[in-house]
This record gives sequence, C-alpha cells and structure tokens, in this order.
Amino acid sequence: MRLISHTGGLCETGRSDRGPKRNMVPTELKIAGEGLGKRLVKDVHAELRAALRGASLWDSLDYFEISMAMQKRQNAPFPSFEWLSCAPVTSGGHHYVYIGTVLKGRHNLIFVGKTSKGFQAACEVANRCAHELGA
Repeated sequence: MRLISHTGGLCETGRSDRGPKRNMVPTELKIAGEGLGKRLVKDVHAELRAALRGASLWDSLDYFEISMAMQKRQNAPFPSFEWLSCAPVTSGGHHYVYIGTVLKGRHNLIFVGKTSKGFQAACEVANRCAHELGA
C-alpha cells in the first residue's frame, strides 16, 4: 500500500504487497470483476453500499451518495476511465470520501460520502471502495 500525507496525518491507499498489513473484514462482493463499464452507475453504487455494510463501515458514514453531477446519469453505464480515484478528503474540518474516474486528465466525481467519525474512518471507507472497485 502507498501512504499519502494529509493535514490530518497519513492514510493508506491503493494496493501493494509491501507496507503495513491491515485487518479488513473480507466481503464476497468484488465489483470490479464484472467490468465497471458494463454496469449502471446506480448498480455500482448499490454494491458499494452493500460492501461497506459487509465490512462494518456503513455506520461510520453520515451519507454515501451518487454525486450531484451524476444524479441525472445514474441509469447510464459507469463512465469510461483510465484510472479510478478513491480518496479521503478534508474540507472545512469535515471528512469526505470522493470516488471518481479520470480520463484524459479530467476528473469525474461519481460518488461522495461524508463521515463525522474522523479522517481515519474516511481512509478506511476510501480503501474499501478502492478494493471493491479494483482501483
């Protein structure tokens, strides 16, 4: 795993065989295995919610929704991407989780969550989403 620095401390992101080991509750769900581009945005969202519940992370969120920009396109296929972004974000003292796609240098926010449980909770949710999406 990679560590990224943040004003709130360090957060593990991505996948690697090196680095600290984390105990995460495994889920049977693995969204990436079915090809995201063939899935509807709302279906990917529903499966991420189920994965977060299965990993006992759902209760750490105040909300986890389809972004406002994607609301009108939630019945469309998941957007094409070169890579996925699953990141904890702090703004104005609040902690969020941003899940998005990047294509040709442009970032597209797909899902957004908020937690009042602190930056570490946002890191754990972002990591679980990254794992489920194969990021």
